[in-house]
Amino acid sequence: MNKNIKDILVVSDLDNTLLTAEKGIPEYNLEMIKKFQELGGNFTVATGRSIESISRYLNQLQLSVPAITYNGGVIYDFNSKIYLMKKTLPESAKKALELIREKFPDVGTEVMCDNNRLYMIRENAYTFKHVDDEKLSYISCDISSIKNNWIKVLFADKNSRLLELQEFCKTLPFDDIEFVMSNTIYFEMLPKNITKGTALMALCDIINVDISDTVAIGDYYNDIDLLKTAGLSVCVDNAPQDIKNICHAIVPKCTDGGVGHLLAQIIKSCS
Repeated sequence: MNKNIKDILVVSDLDNTLLTAEKGIPEYNLEMIKKFQELGGNFTVATGRSIESISRYLNQLQLSVPAITYNGGVIYDFNSKIYLMKKTLPESAKKALELIREKFPDVGTEVMCDNNRLYMIRENAYTFKHVDDEKLSYISCDISSIKNNWIKVLFADKNSRLLELQEFCKTLPFDDIEFVMSNTIYFEMLPKNITKGTALMALCDIINVDISDTVAIGDYYNDIDLLKTAGLSVCVDNAPQDIKNICHAIVPKCTDGGVGHLLAQIIKSCS
């Protein structure tokens, strides 16, 4: 990269990029993150996960700048424990969700709100996996019971069912919300123009980093805008081919410490 390492911001997706729910964070990733930061580099994450979920890793993982959470809806500083940006869904999201629930009553449905609470509208095996993997607490209720502002809605089911849902959502008459597949078994409703990429631009403004000095690493479709926005885009080898096609570089898969390999390459190029 031929840059000063102190100018570089590396932003990593979490699931299946930096870590897996089953195996956690590979030791090589932790080792290289620490070394990268000791040399002056900045490291943070951009994830669909909630603040509660990310906080469970902070005993292992030090974030030197604020994190992008909820797939771009929130920028949160874990060091000072303050929100630096918070975007919420419009009122039309409630009507959209009602239409989706009528058509797909069996699909697992979670609403995440600006009070950092998760409200479970419809439980199934896939929502159980989600809350178990991330050790999340939740409140079971109906849509009308949720009084706080919504940050995002997560749908959980087998991939074929979510692909049907994705096609249905294309027909909905709302231009102030959008949808993204964030995992093979998760599909999300977000405010319009809220992505990890738009959040990265906002984060760079907040911490005064040039976008050309950013490196993003991800693995899935909700990372596309992040990868296209960053100065350098990288994916792990377990990413779909569509994601590999838009990246400048590919590193080993998540469980082989792909993020660590990326950081080692950056350190070498800056030395």
